[in-house]
Amino acid sequence: MTTKTELGTLEASGLIQVAAVQPELEYLFRHALVQDAAYNSLLKQDRRSLHELAAETLLSLYPDRRRELAAVIAMHFEQAGDAARAVEHLIVAGEHALERFAQREAVSFFARAVDLLPADDPRVDLRMRAAIGTARAGWTFSGLSGAKEQLERAIAVAGDRADRRLLAEAYFWVAFLRRMSGESPDSSPQLKHALDQIEAIGEQLGDPSAHAIPKAFMGAGVMFNGELRKGAQMLSEALDELEGRTDPLSTAILSGFLTITYARLGEFALAERALSRAMRFADQGDEIARLDSRIARVSILLERGDIHEGSVLASQCAETSEALGATSCSVAANVFLGQSRLIQEDALGARGPLERGLELSLVTYMAPMRTLAQGMLGSVKARLGDLPAADAGWSEALADADTAGDRFGEAVTLWGRARTHLRQQSPDSAAALTDLDRAVALFEVMEARPSLARALRDRALVLRTVGRGGEAGEAERRSREIAAEIGLKDFS
Repeated sequence: MTTKTELGTLEASGLIQVAAVQPELEYLFRHALVQDAAYNSLLKQDRRSLHELAAETLLSLYPDRRRELAAVIAMHFEQAGDAARAVEHLIVAGEHALERFAQREAVSFFARAVDLLPADDPRVDLRMRAAIGTARAGWTFSGLSGAKEQLERAIAVAGDRADRRLLAEAYFWVAFLRRMSGESPDSSPQLKHALDQIEAIGEQLGDPSAHAIPKAFMGAGVMFNGELRKGAQMLSEALDELEGRTDPLSTAILSGFLTITYARLGEFALAERALSRAMRFADQGDEIARLDSRIARVSILLERGDIHEGSVLASQCAETSEALGATSCSVAANVFLGQSRLIQEDALGARGPLERGLELSLVTYMAPMRTLAQGMLGSVKARLGDLPAADAGWSEALADADTAGDRFGEAVTLWGRARTHLRQQSPDSAAALTDLDRAVALFEVMEARPSLARALRDRALVLRTVGRGGEAGEAERRSREIAAEIGLKDFS
């Protein structure tokens, strides 16, 4: 009896049905219970043999579709009891899922591969690929610590046996995750070691841009700590050296950092140029990288004073982040959305996004965004009448900023607290002026000109209130001068 005849008999008996004719003939069981009964009637050894045969058949019949079919092939090898071969195809399935922007699916494939891989398995590159894949797919939604620890374990297990390019990529993601959690090379030996290794491996491989990645991360760290001009220079020089020499995702992320830095400086033409580069590389990367670029655009809009447009885009980014499960992107999008609504005097509308941003920042360990969210939530709670909670929020934000050396977060928190003091039923001009003096001094040192112009405007208002008209006039003159020079839209 032929296979065709046997299939015809099964179809006539009502056990199976045709599922597709093109591109190839495909049958399905009519009911899952029938399939389970047929499967359970097989001896365990026969099941394993059939699973192995199915995997081998897929590999031989469809050599050009191995990546597409990797998940199914891996399942068959795992059911056949061949964990070693299952691991190989699970990692390919994860990498293929990344190419299709299926981040959660990718993480599950990589996690299963690591579970099946024995601790003494000599294929260290497979373990490295799984760890790198987990970091690339998972940092946006599953937090930073798990991926970081997996990478560092894979590096420790691999020792000198790993492919050098894979090892450099693993160290890149260690550096990125540690930097995103608020560490700096000065305070974190692990981060400094990762950056040193990236440079050393690049030199071993004869890569002339080997020092550019460490420089980029140093620039990002300097930027987050408030040295905006120096950070922008370091990031810009590093990205010029890296262009075309590294993967699009990392270039897009670093270009997004540069966009935010230029926006905070009030260098909007340069910010737009950096954003164009971020978007160009994001288009070669994935949906998360494109979302990250749109969030960087929100920073330009808010710093320039296009508050309504920035709020609309931030809201869209927050919704997209939730839909994609991109937690890290959701942190920034929600914090920017809360900021825009606070600027628009919508304290109730700001509370939800800021609370969401703060909640997720604790999962993803995004220290700079956590400081901003805490500080702005203090202002929201004060405006809604909960002064004890407001004071606690401001104090926590300032403590976090001090611990992380985050001068920008400190200045924004002080400025927000000062503005709130002025809006109370009984305004506290003295407290407001103390905070504004400190915030203005910080913005001045950082060259954060959009924030400086606005803080000076508020300082002029307080000075006038306390009868210091001459100083108020000077503060207002400087405020308007800066605003005109850089083209702020919220100054008449």
